[in-house]
Amino acid sequence: MSVNRLKFHATDFTSPQISGNNTTDVRLYGVTNVHGTAHIGNSVPEDIERLSASTSVAAFDFLSIALAVTAADSFIPRSVHGEDGWARSFELEIPLVSPQTWQSSRGDLEKVLDFLSGDSWHLTFTAGGRTKPSVFNRRRRSANLAGVDCVSLFSGGLDSWIGVNDLLRANRVPVLVSHAYTGDRGFQNRLYKKLSGRAERFVANAAPLRLFNGHDTTMRTRSINFIALAVVAADAIARLEKHQGQIPLYVPENGFIALNAPLTSRRVGSLSTRTTHPHYLSELQKILDQAGVRAKIENPYRHKTKGRMLKDFAPDPAQAGIAAQTVSCGKWKRKSVQCGSCVPCIIRRAAFFAAGVVDRTSYGRTLQEAINHDNVHVKDDVMSMLMAAQNSSNVALKRRALATGPLPYDTNERSGWFDVHEQGLYEVAEYMRSQGLMT
Repeated sequence: MSVNRLKFHATDFTSPQISGNNTTDVRLYGVTNVHGTAHIGNSVPEDIERLSASTSVAAFDFLSIALAVTAADSFIPRSVHGEDGWARSFELEIPLVSPQTWQSSRGDLEKVLDFLSGDSWHLTFTAGGRTKPSVFNRRRRSANLAGVDCVSLFSGGLDSWIGVNDLLRANRVPVLVSHAYTGDRGFQNRLYKKLSGRAERFVANAAPLRLFNGHDTTMRTRSINFIALAVVAADAIARLEKHQGQIPLYVPENGFIALNAPLTSRRVGSLSTRTTHPHYLSELQKILDQAGVRAKIENPYRHKTKGRMLKDFAPDPAQAGIAAQTVSCGKWKRKSVQCGSCVPCIIRRAAFFAAGVVDRTSYGRTLQEAINHDNVHVKDDVMSMLMAAQNSSNVALKRRALATGPLPYDTNERSGWFDVHEQGLYEVAEYMRSQGLMT
């Protein structure tokens, strides 16, 4: 397997400084115009300044690591550089402010990344990293973290929307962290403005840009960048409030999607992402604890299906209308319409049906239209969902639930994951029957 080497720089560089030796040079927190190089995170330090509170060196260094991983994942296409068109081998040289803080966790972090993306990762930490941003930039509107007691990821999806509303109902004061890729910010802002209660906002965009051909679209490591931004916010809150413990960092994701068990035997690899898998989150928490970062990752919906989340939330008619404006589809950017037939869209449709809430979402096609489509890629997700829902013996369910990675040894936790997998498939099956696709 060939090795993909990337060297990251905290300062600008010119053509004579390019590493060569099949190494890609990447600028962290800045831009570069040198052909054959790339950059990521240019506006992120200014975004962090808007928190108006100082995060720790360890938290900011973790963000630097996450950005480097995101860059490597984005800039090196699997189809070209991966073994059998999939697994890649990476060697990253990353400058940090305090490399010694992360050196003892390096091996554990490499294993977490291996699990997350299905690639092989080798990390080298050097000195000379970008220092953490200043506390406040008076030229821009800032967040008010005084009195904030938690952090919640806010993607603009249905789960994250329910998550923040549940926090507000419980009189919590969250800061909502959004990783706003191009096109995401608009609908995230619209949903945010319709919330009832105090919720602060922290929005950033890594904006990876390459000055050479080729990119990868699988983005298996996208969650580490999202979580790293939330870690920066949580650590800042802990220090601002002089909190003695850790600040809750909520990852609001239904357990069926978080587990993301393969629907068929051929979908174990590329189509079974692990962005919020329990093993990934628990191992990442251990690494953060060892570095002294004061954030506690929690998924309060890990044992709930999307349908159960929506049913428990019990939206009134106005809230049901807002729920329809959330985005679950991974393909919506192509036409600004949720396709209606990918796995997330199918689970979303089934959730509204299970909760007894009228689904006012505008979809690009019905499931029947997808099945009858000439393009095999359009019908594949629906057919795979049908196969999974029909093959629901206890043995098959547990085998698939364990296929994406280890589950907790605690009996109650483990049973909760098995149960949510079974209940999620049941929700889908019931919706399929309502559409005449199953008997």
